[in-house]
Parts: sequence; structure tokens; C-alpha cells
Amino acid sequence: METVQTGGVFVAARVDKGGQSVRSSRGVFFWVFADGTYKVTNDLAGQTVLAEGLSGTRAFGWYTLSLSVQGQYASGLLNGYPLWKNAVALSPKHGWAAVGTHSFELAQFDNFAVEAE
Repeated sequence: METVQTGGVFVAARVDKGGQSVRSSRGVFFWVFADGTYKVTNDLAGQTVLAEGLSGTRAFGWYTLSLSVQGQYASGLLNGYPLWKNAVALSPKHGWAAVGTHSFELAQFDNFAVEAE
């Protein structure tokens, strides 16, 4: 994240839309923000919140985000420590993996990996 206070990045799973339809996409989106918070949403717009709280994240730092979705349950790690677990995401049942930013701002991603079981 490179925007102080308002910056944000996400990793996502089961994303159901791309291209010009991306703004209405659904999935499991794990967001961290430069104001020190996190949010887990069921849509890119952030209207359906599954979990939220404090993360301690700030702009210009490197963080390791891990998102796990098994069945209808999703969990997330920040730097190897559980940040949230067992959020219920009933849909979509399949889709793509994705990374992105809040408001199309600058961010850097490194060592992105997807593991499917």
C-alpha cells in the first residue's frame, strides 16, 4: 500500500467476474488497509462484510496475507498469525484467485501463490 490512511489491498478467492464487470464481482475478499484495519467481504464493493477489525497494517510496509477457503468457511492470516477464522461465505462456490487495490491505487505484490486442494 502506498497511500497513507486511505490505501488498501486485497487477496481474493472464488472471484466470479472480471473485465468490465469486475465492479459487481462476488467472492471472498481479504482486505488490509493503511489505517490499521482489515475487512473480509463477499463482494468487491465491500457491501457484504463477513468480518472486520484491527490489523496494525500501515502504508509502505510489507505484509504476508494468507487466505484459505474450504467449503463455506474462510480464514485469514496476517504475517503467519490468525487474523480471522471461519467466516461463512455461501457463494460463489468457485471462481478465480485475485489481487488488487482499493480505488486502483499503487501497491506492490510479491511471491503470489495459489494452492488448490
